[in-house]
Amino acid sequence: MKKHILGAYRILSGIYSDGTYSNMAVHNADVSDMSVRLVYGTLENDVRSEYILPALADKKPQKAVAILLKIGIYALENLSDVPTFAIVSECVESAKAIGKGGASGFINAVLKKVASGDYKLPNENDKSYLSVKYSKPEWFVEKLIAQYGKETAISVLSAKSDHKEHIRVNSRKTDLKEVKSRLNLAKAKYEESDVGGLSVRFDAEIKKLFDEGKITFQSPSSMLAVQSLAPRDGSAILDVCSAPGGKAVYMSELCPKSTVVAGELHPHRIELIKRYAKRMGATNVKPVQADATKLREDWIGKFDYVLVDAPCSCFGTFLKHPDVFLSRGEEEILSLQATQKRIIKNAASYLAKGGTMVYSTCTLFDEENGEVVKSLLDDGRYGLEHIAAIDKIGGGCYVGNDGSARLLPHGEYDGFYIARINRI
Repeated sequence: MKKHILGAYRILSGIYSDGTYSNMAVHNADVSDMSVRLVYGTLENDVRSEYILPALADKKPQKAVAILLKIGIYALENLSDVPTFAIVSECVESAKAIGKGGASGFINAVLKKVASGDYKLPNENDKSYLSVKYSKPEWFVEKLIAQYGKETAISVLSAKSDHKEHIRVNSRKTDLKEVKSRLNLAKAKYEESDVGGLSVRFDAEIKKLFDEGKITFQSPSSMLAVQSLAPRDGSAILDVCSAPGGKAVYMSELCPKSTVVAGELHPHRIELIKRYAKRMGATNVKPVQADATKLREDWIGKFDYVLVDAPCSCFGTFLKHPDVFLSRGEEEILSLQATQKRIIKNAASYLAKGGTMVYSTCTLFDEENGEVVKSLLDDGRYGLEHIAAIDKIGGGCYVGNDGSARLLPHGEYDGFYIARINRI
């Protein structure tokens, strides 16, 4: 157990201290499946652990010690297949291994209290009850209830990640049949998704296929944004906020006779698009340095299709990225809205008459979604248009949509907002 705890500690130290993204930290680390389980479990349990720790400790622990304690709390509350004494003792031994042996008695005492249930959790009448129960920030819980109602909010809060990856096949280099055949030979399990991809566990064969450019990682929600735009081959296509390039490359694959202009502000992120396109063999992606918040006169009225995957707070991705709550708070939502409104207004002006735009985000709240779209629709030159691509998902719950949809996080789906807008 000690090696698993130390493996998790190394990853979590980068996440808590340096802001490393959890998925990147896990994929770049050579650690056990148990370590990965401890990483994601600890992050998902962070709010709950932060509530429990002050009741068990007289002083605030140092960051390294706090990380070990959070690993221990998660393990004690969730790993029924590991003896309690083993979790406590190996957390203590792990402290010694990272040079924190002086805190071993403290760690031992706190985790024994956890093991014996020597702490109180909020009752149903307490304001913090749902926050602690589902280990999400209190502001997040309150905002979900205000915008979705309590029943839907609880379904979102109680959603569990399957900790799988979603991949799509690069049709330039292979097809679904070959990929499934290779996965079958490798005895790798997979499930087909509603959007034409596969839900898989990351393993050696998946890495090989990725390195060969035969697959790429792309969430179903992200694929749906492109499918909702449904660009026509041979048309003029613009992706205004493109990096790292997944949606631009997907559009270029669907429309091989088109050139997909991939706009991005920062030079280092343009390099990400170039590398992505090169690995996938997408020679018809044209990265261009451009600030989406500033109007480009030479693009006005020039594109048949425009994709605006706007910079957002990313709170819809918490199943796959539970660390999103460590780096972002409620204030981020309103601060981003002004930027999003500038971007959508500029992007709409790039549409030719009769052209189509999709505005999407991977967040849950109306300030970054419906309110932003409404600010454009109030102009009178644009209207929402039915999204045929999402009729097929969610058991048909989006059939008859008005041109916009809020996808709630579940399984392999990120929480996502999509609006299909037509220039009248």
